[in-house]
Amino acid sequence: MAGETILVVEDEGISAIEIQDCLESLGYHVPSLAKSGNEAIQEAFAVKPDLILMDITLKGEMDGIDAATIIKSFMDVPLIYLTALDDVETFNRMIETQATAYLIKPIEEAELRNNIELALKNYELKKKELEDEKKAGLKDVQIFMRSVLPELVANIPITERSAFLSRFMRLFEQNMKPLFYRYANEKSQNSYDTLSDDEKLKIYLSWVEHLYENLGFKVHVRSRSDRGAMTVKKCSWSPTRPQDVFLCLICQSIMRLTYSWANIPGSVKEEPTSGMLQSVCKFDYDMES
Repeated sequence: MAGETILVVEDEGISAIEIQDCLESLGYHVPSLAKSGNEAIQEAFAVKPDLILMDITLKGEMDGIDAATIIKSFMDVPLIYLTALDDVETFNRMIETQATAYLIKPIEEAELRNNIELALKNYELKKKELEDEKKAGLKDVQIFMRSVLPELVANIPITERSAFLSRFMRLFEQNMKPLFYRYANEKSQNSYDTLSDDEKLKIYLSWVEHLYENLGFKVHVRSRSDRGAMTVKKCSWSPTRPQDVFLCLICQSIMRLTYSWANIPGSVKEEPTSGMLQSVCKFDYDMES
């Protein structure tokens, strides 16, 4: 692995430059060197490194472990300590910060290279495991919504459906809204908030298409300029258009709610269908309405 950004925290100037030269010769990017705990914290937030090499003994009131504790409380980043100390107390403090490794000075280039590669690889594997767990958990929710929701709704008395819909939509937003924003930011090189309304609409339509496809629906989306549309060709809650209009109301509520997350003007509405198209639902997104 190479090309990753590494933050070096070392208060001895010559040692810091030697480590920087070594890392850059291995293909890593070292944008800056920090000499104190405060500088380490500031640079970590500014650079957002893929890994931190942290010397434990730093000038000032804050040592490397103190700085690492603060950094790790705000961001998940692999951390390797550099130290000339080898005592039980220091080791126990390092463990509490969930460090990936620690190297005793003086450090050989091969040792530094191997530990960095191992730390980065293990971190990527850990991230993938967490993502797989999230996807598996989300899939379980989708299977539940696909298979159980129609039967559940059918047995809810009409007098209680309004309260059920309110609770359902509140929980839906609580669990799905963070996933939308994560998806939106992953799909753009820039922050989602800085995108144009047209770009936001395209990202939103892509996300809502994936959402409904994962729920078992067969859908088609399209967008142009300030308009978009999603056509539901097959509803997983019923082989034809649901006889219980409450299921339609849930679907319409999901559409309106998720569109509000996109932070774009206009509204979404369902187009009425008739004749041979009774089993088809179509939602229009109009940013000028």
